[in-house]
Amino acid sequence: MKLVLYFSMIAGVVAMQAPDKADYPPGFCPSETGTPTATTGECMCNWQDRRGCEGSKCMYQYGLAWYHYSCADCKCIAEPK
Repeated sequence: MKLVLYFSMIAGVVAMQAPDKADYPPGFCPSETGTPTATTGECMCNWQDRRGCEGSKCMYQYGLAWYHYSCADCKCIAEPK
């Protein structure tokens, strides 16, 4: 039973990994407005503000704005000057 639980946990971790960079949607996380994470498939917005990300699945926690590559309508917003 413990072995089954162990392999289930491993499978869950593997399934959550980000795709290779080549598998990201076109236009995902342009460097002008964000930085893609190396492991989680998220775009960390350069403007760390609630208004720094626009879209249906944008996240803002702990002072950071970001979105996951699976959000088709999400994008980082440039900081106003």
